[in-house]
Amino acid sequence: HISKTFQYSIQYCVQLKTNETNENKRNKESKMCILTTAIPSPPCGRDSSPASSRSSPPLPSRSPSSASSSPFLTPTKPQLLRKRSYENRFSIPVGLMMMFVTVSMLGFQAWMFSLHAQQLSEDQSQDYTKLTNQQLLSLRGASSSVDPLGWTNPWTGLEFQHYKKRIDDKIKAHRQTTSSKTKTCDMPLYDGEFGYELAGMIPWAYHKSIHNDCKVKTTGRPGTKYLYYFSNHHTIESAKKGKSQRESHRLPKESPLGETPHFGDDQFPTKADWTPPPYKQFFTRKNDIDVLESLDKPLLILSNKYTMEWSDGPTNHIPLETLWEILKFLTPRYHIVYNRFKDARLEDRLEAKIEKNGGVGPYGDKEMIKRFFPSVVFFEELSENLDTDDVNLLMFALGAEAERFISVQGGNSVIASFFGGTNIIHAVKGPEVNWKSDIGGDFSYYHRFSNATIRVEQSGKSFCRAVKEDFVEDQQSVSQYCM
Repeated sequence: HISKTFQYSIQYCVQLKTNETNENKRNKESKMCILTTAIPSPPCGRDSSPASSRSSPPLPSRSPSSASSSPFLTPTKPQLLRKRSYENRFSIPVGLMMMFVTVSMLGFQAWMFSLHAQQLSEDQSQDYTKLTNQQLLSLRGASSSVDPLGWTNPWTGLEFQHYKKRIDDKIKAHRQTTSSKTKTCDMPLYDGEFGYELAGMIPWAYHKSIHNDCKVKTTGRPGTKYLYYFSNHHTIESAKKGKSQRESHRLPKESPLGETPHFGDDQFPTKADWTPPPYKQFFTRKNDIDVLESLDKPLLILSNKYTMEWSDGPTNHIPLETLWEILKFLTPRYHIVYNRFKDARLEDRLEAKIEKNGGVGPYGDKEMIKRFFPSVVFFEELSENLDTDDVNLLMFALGAEAERFISVQGGNSVIASFFGGTNIIHAVKGPEVNWKSDIGGDFSYYHRFSNATIRVEQSGKSFCRAVKEDFVEDQQSVSQYCM
C-alpha cells in the first residue's frame, strides 16, 4: 500500500508539473502581449488572422547592460505574478503535502498494528507461564503435525521407568559380583557443596571400590543414589528438620584432593587415590534402538544458573543477549535441553537464605526461550513429578547421550565434565577462575574427569565465539555478535 501511494503521489506531481509547464507557456504569451502594447500588432489571443501575422517582435536582451535600462521589464513583473493561477503557485507543495500525509497515516497504522501484535505475543507468553510443565511440553509437541519433541519420549513416562529399571538391575548385578569381598571401606557423609562432592568425594570412593578390594559403604544426601552407583551399600540420610540439606564447608582432611579442590592442574595430586567413575559408559542408552532413531539431530545440554553469589548478586549466569545469540544458531542444528533447574528439596543454606529474602531479580531467560525458541526443552519439564534421585538419574541419562555441553561456573560445570565430549564454560568470577595464570584454576584439571575437552570464557562475546567455533561448522551463518 505504501509503495502504491508513492506511485500515485509521484504521478500526481508529474501531472501538476505538466500543468505548470502549460501555464508557463500561456504566461509567456501574456508577457509578450504586455511587452508589445506600445507596438501596433494584432490583438493577442485567438483570432482569424494567420499564425505568421500574430508573431510578436523579439524581447529585449536580458544582459546586465540592458536589464537596467529596459523600459519594459520593470513594470511587467508584478503584472505577471498577478496573472499566475493558484494552482500554478502551489502545485508542487500540495503534491508533496498529500504524499507526506498519506505516508504518515500508513506509518501510524503500521505502528499501531505492531503494538497490537506485540501485545498479543506478550499475552500468549503470559498464558504459557500459567501452564504446568507437562501441559507446556504437550502444547509444544502438538503445535506441529510432526512432533518436534518426539525425541524426548525415551526420557519421559513409561520409557524412563523402563530405563530406570535397567539401571537398577545393573547396580544390583554389580553388587552381586562384589558380594564375596569381606573387607568394608566406609566413606564419610559429605553434606557440602554438590561440586565439591563430585570432584573430591565420589572419585575417592570409586577408587576404593576398584583398587582396595573392599565393599564400599557410602552415605549421602537425597539425590546421591545414582552418583554412588558403584557402592555396595548406599544410604540416604536427610538433614534434620528445619536444616538445609547442604552447607558450605571444606572436604575431609583425608580426601585425596585435600580440604579444597581449588588449584591448578600443575598442582593436581596425580598419585592420589582418585579415579572418576565412568558415568557415560554406565548410564548410556546406545543399545536402545528407539533412542537412536529419535535423535535425528545431536543432543546438546545447556546448563545455566541465576542466583546470588558471594553477596554480589547474579554473576556467572549467561548474559541474556548472549543466550539469545547462541540459541539462534544452535536450535536448527541440535536438540537442546535447557537446565536451569532448582529443586527446593536439594537447596543448600545459601539458596534457602535467598528464597527467604525474596529471591533475586528477574532474568527473563525462560520467558524468552518459550516465546522464541519453542524447540528447546526445559529440564524441569522432563523431570516433573520425579523424586530427587530420579532427577539426577535423568540428568545422567541425558548426559550419557550427549557430546556437547554448555555450562557455567559452579556444580553444573563439574557434572558436565563427567561425560566426555566438549564442555564450554562461562565463568566470570569464582575460586575456579585464575585468569592471571596461563595454567588457570580448577578448570585446568576438569579434563581428568572423563578426558573431556574443556574451554573456559569470561565475557559474553568470547563465550559466544567459543560456542560458534566448536559447535557450528558453517561459520558464515553466525551473527556478527559472536565475531
